[in-house]
Amino acid sequence: MAANKDEFSVKQISPKLGGERGARNPYGPTSSHDLVEQMEFLYVDVIRAIKNSDVDPGPCDPVVEITLGNYKSSTKDLPVGPNMDWNQVFAFDKTKGDVLSVTLKDRLTNTVINKSNFKLASEIPTRAPPDARIAPQRYPLRNTKTGFYLMMSVWFGTQVDEVYPVAWFSDASEVSTCVINTRPKVYLAPRLCYVRVTIVSGHDLISTDRNRTPSVYVTATLGQVTLKTEVSSGTNPSWNKDLIFVASEPLEGTVYIRLIDRVDDQHEERIIGKLEKKLSEMTPLKVPSSAPALFYDIEVEPAGDSRRFASRLKMKLATDQAYHVAEESIQYSSDYRPFVKGLWPCLLGKLEIGILGATGLKGSDEKKQGIDSYVVAKYGNKWARTRTVVNSVTPKWNEQYSWDVYEKCTVLTLGIYDNRQIFKEDQANDVPIGKVRIPLNRVESDWIYACSYPTLKLGSSGLKKMGELQLAVRFVYVAQGYARYSAPFRWLLPKAHYKSPLSVYQIEEMRAEAVKINCANLARTEPALRNEVVWDMLKPKTNTRYSTCDMRKVAALAFFDLFLYWPSLIVWLAIYLVVVPCIVLVGLSGLHKFLTRKFWNKRENPRPPLIVNDLKLWKLESPNLDELEEEFDSFPSSVSDVNILRMRYDRIRMVCQRPMILLGDAASQGERLYALLTFNGDDQLASFYCWLICVLVALCWYNIPMWLWSLYPIAYWLNFTPLRNDMPCGISNFFRRLPTNEVLF
Repeated sequence: MAANKDEFSVKQISPKLGGERGARNPYGPTSSHDLVEQMEFLYVDVIRAIKNSDVDPGPCDPVVEITLGNYKSSTKDLPVGPNMDWNQVFAFDKTKGDVLSVTLKDRLTNTVINKSNFKLASEIPTRAPPDARIAPQRYPLRNTKTGFYLMMSVWFGTQVDEVYPVAWFSDASEVSTCVINTRPKVYLAPRLCYVRVTIVSGHDLISTDRNRTPSVYVTATLGQVTLKTEVSSGTNPSWNKDLIFVASEPLEGTVYIRLIDRVDDQHEERIIGKLEKKLSEMTPLKVPSSAPALFYDIEVEPAGDSRRFASRLKMKLATDQAYHVAEESIQYSSDYRPFVKGLWPCLLGKLEIGILGATGLKGSDEKKQGIDSYVVAKYGNKWARTRTVVNSVTPKWNEQYSWDVYEKCTVLTLGIYDNRQIFKEDQANDVPIGKVRIPLNRVESDWIYACSYPTLKLGSSGLKKMGELQLAVRFVYVAQGYARYSAPFRWLLPKAHYKSPLSVYQIEEMRAEAVKINCANLARTEPALRNEVVWDMLKPKTNTRYSTCDMRKVAALAFFDLFLYWPSLIVWLAIYLVVVPCIVLVGLSGLHKFLTRKFWNKRENPRPPLIVNDLKLWKLESPNLDELEEEFDSFPSSVSDVNILRMRYDRIRMVCQRPMILLGDAASQGERLYALLTFNGDDQLASFYCWLICVLVALCWYNIPMWLWSLYPIAYWLNFTPLRNDMPCGISNFFRRLPTNEVLF
């Protein structure tokens, strides 16, 4: 069945934001919550119950019930302090009723002690931060002869109020003991670092059987991960093997190294010795370099065995703090900074996200009418989680978060999840509903993007829309001058990745280990960010391009679109200047046209959505269900019971995967070139940089004689010292940051 194109497209919306909607703000943010709609709440802060000294109430276990319209909250499931205190803030939607009723009951007899009503229109004040919190008061309620006063405070506020993250909302009144799992939180995951244990060689190794030449290998263990070298024979074996681990700050772990002798082919093994080394004792490498190779004495096994010669290992032990530890797929990476803070680039800007709400959410349980949904946003090592809106398919969060941006060629990831921990913790895993990814290199600065993004799920039955997530996005530059305009030309990764690169296999192995460490670290928070949520947010892309795209048709459409789009003619003119430099002065008209579009006409042009779900490019407009079933089939295949057919089927799939990845990478490079030639990118400066470089090359080509140009390839072939540079050039770094049409779900 053909997919509806409009159903999966990004739509612009017009919410009533706190700031100026869709307009440029040269002075940056106007308030801390100007990207969300204002939500008014009635806050009731119940402090404690106070006994009246003039009246003896007798034995009593007080409980407070608060009612507004059809919503009721109670302190019956809260722990009571020694002074009958609760210190709990309750939040109600002020539009749900006209009268607030506060009732004090006895838990033992379930009788009403006293009661009082408050009219919302006249008796409750309004508080707006940064005003201080309203001081609690003694409320005698109606009948003071019962022997109790109630200490509490009542006021009107919004989500800006500092009690919002800890309030107990009326829609979650039945959650009781697991209310903490419904509250909004911000998490900071510890930064990660590589630990490199290089086993160089062994010296004076003595086997447990003195009549046999030892066959030795070395194992190193950090946490739950164990790596080992190959088996090498002799008393002085050599390995030169790098064992790389992942550790999180504050780097307080211990590496356990064992020297093991393999006795025979039946894998009978005996431990020759062991060594323990703390991470704090290793060499911290804060620049691309290598740790010194040192000799370490091995503690002989069994303990107390005295031998003439002590076995030694020659090793390099270091914490590689100049590397960036990848925890996300490279297509969705949100951070490229190394572990050591001194190597971080300058702060580029601020990213602000207003999570407004969602519509039409669909859960996995069809019998359940509503969904207990919350949103998790991840950028860098900062995670943000909204509150859980209970039993609703159109939740409203209206929460705003901000991140520091050091690199604009990054991706913000947001996921919607169904909370299964609100009635009984650890009863079931939280269920993912859908994700939205926003590439920052498509976000222009000082603009507010208010859009509704479809959350798509691709499965064996086809492409499904699980709802829409409404967001307001704004990016504001902080860096100015050289720091801002040179950012597209700097290295994307830290220098160590180019000087001493890791293999793709090593990076993927370390990425999987980094995900496990992040899951463990965030699971220790309160409330915990659950493992299944962290794993789903960091899950790598499984389908590069879902199926074989008609590359010729796509290329032809892009080619004609390129010529029909008038700004690209300016870039074509600049490229033509390189070939025919005699008309270099004509290129100044291109600069005039660019400045006219960039500065004078910018306000008149409507802002396009951040991302465009191109179903035609992904071949999801009319998917073949048989191909989808094959795409999502497991490894090994479960289609047939014939072993030979299964083996051939799996082999063909593995072989076909490689050209698919190659085609996807080639399409990404073409999309970057297309963005360069159509003024589509980082503040539309990409095409200006291209025009400027072409004009400069044309000037040099026109004024420098040809015989002088011919000296450069000769000098490059002779490899003079000034030309020896193994780092990527600025043009390559700039081209790598251009946007692509990667699948963003």
